[in-house]
Amino acid sequence: MDRLVRRGMRAVLFALAMLAGSGAFATPTAPSSYDPLALAESGAPRVLDTRVRDGSREIPLRLYLPARLAAPAPIVLFSHGLGGSREGNAYCGKHWAARGYVAVFLQHPGSDTSVWKDLPREQRMEAMRDAASLKNFTRRVADVAATLDALEAWNAAGSGHELSGKLDLARVGMSGLHLDRCWSNDSLRVNTIFHRNSECWSS
Repeated sequence: MDRLVRRGMRAVLFALAMLAGSGAFATPTAPSSYDPLALAESGAPRVLDTRVRDGSREIPLRLYLPARLAAPAPIVLFSHGLGGSREGNAYCGKHWAARGYVAVFLQHPGSDTSVWKDLPREQRMEAMRDAASLKNFTRRVADVAATLDALEAWNAAGSGHELSGKLDLARVGMSGLHLDRCWSNDSLRVNTIFHRNSECWSS
C-alpha cells in the first residue's frame, strides 16, 4: 500500500513539475504591443480607373495603389460576381493597397451591372440567369489573361506608364466571388488565390 502511495505522489509531483515548466502557473504578463493589422501612417491608398482592350472588348479596371508604392509590389486581382462591377468590394482594395499590394479590380462586360440595372425589377432575375452562361465564363477567363498582359506591358522598362518597374509579376494573387478559384492556374500566371466570402485575406 505504501508503495502505491509513493508512486502516486511521484506521479503528482512529476505532473506539477511539467506544468510549472510549461508556464501554466506563470504570472500573466501584459499583452504584447504588436498589432499585425497596424498600418504605417503613409496616407490613404490611391484609386486609378482605366481600361484594357482585348480585341473589340473593353475591360474596365479599378486599381488601388499604395500611397507610397514600393517597387516592385505584389498584385492581387479581384473578379466581381455576377451582376457586379469594378466598384464593388472597395474595402478589400483599400485593405490590400494599405498593406503594399497593387489591387486590380476587373469589370466583366456581359456579366456586370449592365445585365440588370436598366431593366424593370421583374425582369432582372431572368436576365441574370441568362448572363450566367458558359460564353460569359470563358470571356471572364480571357479578361484576366488580357489584364495580366496589360500589367506586363505597363511594367516594362521604358513603357512610360506610371507603373513601369513597380509591379512584381512573379507574385500575383487572385480573389473574387463565386468563380475565383477557376482562375488560378499556370496559363493565367496566377500563383496565389484568396478565397473570399465576406473577408479580405492578405499575407
